[in-house]
Amino acid sequence: MEFELGSIVKLVRRRLWFITTLSIAALAFAWYISYYVLKPEYEATASLLIQGDRQQQAVNDIVAGQKLVTTYGEIIRSNRIAEEVVKRLDLDMTPQKLLTKIKTRTSSESLLTTVIATDSDPKRASDIANGFAETFYGNIRSIMGVDNILFLDQAKVPSEPIPVTPKPFFNMVVAFGLALVAGIGISIVREMMDKTVSSTKDIELELQLPLLGTVGKLKPRKWRRKLRRHKSLEGESEYEKEDTSIVLPGRTEIS
Repeated sequence: MEFELGSIVKLVRRRLWFITTLSIAALAFAWYISYYVLKPEYEATASLLIQGDRQQQAVNDIVAGQKLVTTYGEIIRSNRIAEEVVKRLDLDMTPQKLLTKIKTRTSSESLLTTVIATDSDPKRASDIANGFAETFYGNIRSIMGVDNILFLDQAKVPSEPIPVTPKPFFNMVVAFGLALVAGIGISIVREMMDKTVSSTKDIELELQLPLLGTVGKLKPRKWRRKLRRHKSLEGESEYEKEDTSIVLPGRTEIS
């Protein structure tokens, strides 16, 4: 069966109840998952700044510092730093699990490194971010033999923490859109698998033969009995007229 834009629109109208029900169900499911299943996660950030050596030229300081940004970001996310943070904060988790809560944001155009911690508790997220920044600051001399790091900003707990995840509105919009597309796709697949002949056009497409004529639609049995009791003056019922009429192309009727 071939689908055009007009036929797809008609199909959507015919299956509108199914598509609408599926979309509303997905919307309700996303709302329930966002508010009652997924735990809210909070973010906290701490910033570190790479300083240059005053004995070097300013341009060379910036170039050298930019090359160290990536290296420092990897050191912050190392197991050595994570193990010390676990001991310092007395966290009930492994260093590997703690590292899944940490990410760093660096840029080749600046000397700033940002430590971002995510946790279900906003205060603990702040403590973790500060813990990684302070531990890195305290160990960078022994690791690389340099002392060019400035602890710029500490993570703080806001008075009214706002979770970064989940995002209920975003989840609901995505679920509704996916369900809408899935509903239309399922309807098209079902229509393609349905071999029932629903129109004269389907017969012509299936048999590749021209249509010669059509027979009038039969009335239900109770209507046939009623029409027989009301025969016309010519002695023929309305049902018999309709039943025996054959309509040929060009609106020609043969009785």
